[in-house]
Amino acid sequence: MNALKVALGAFVAASLAGSFACSVEKGELVREVTATRAAPGLFRTDGVSRVFEKRCGSLDCHGSTARNMRIYSSEGLRLLTPDASLGPGLGDTTLDEITANYQSIMTLEPELSNDVVNGGDPYQLLVLKKPLELERHKGGQSIRRGDDAERCIVSWLKRDALNALDVGACQRAAIFPKE
Repeated sequence: MNALKVALGAFVAASLAGSFACSVEKGELVREVTATRAAPGLFRTDGVSRVFEKRCGSLDCHGSTARNMRIYSSEGLRLLTPDASLGPGLGDTTLDEITANYQSIMTLEPELSNDVVNGGDPYQLLVLKKPLELERHKGGQSIRRGDDAERCIVSWLKRDALNALDVGACQRAAIFPKE
């Protein structure tokens, strides 16, 4: 028991020493950057998630657990819930599912996603290159150059004080296939 206490004490001491070693010195300025590009709130509220759900989230594409970029939706793959009451076609896409979609897209290529959030070219991301078939895509071309889905996604990735999200394009692109 004493050996466990000694080991635990050493771990705590090392952890504290490490946290102090990386702390900010008194009087040093800390720069905090807040990005507005690829904002998670707009992904949910302005329908960007819905575009990915409709264009990429079918059960035979990214609505599959076999994919590293998974897209959850009310009509496809569902996140497991404690009561497992939601299946495809039941209920709306949940906030947890939309959050999982955002994380799936933004963490597919984290370094490149950071570059885009900092103002880089959105067309370097697989989430645009593959559906536009700028790079080979097993599912073929699911987004066409200049269509509403491309305008929606690009405007979301580029949105800042000078570039607005194309909400109309997002709304139109979410109606897929065309009704």
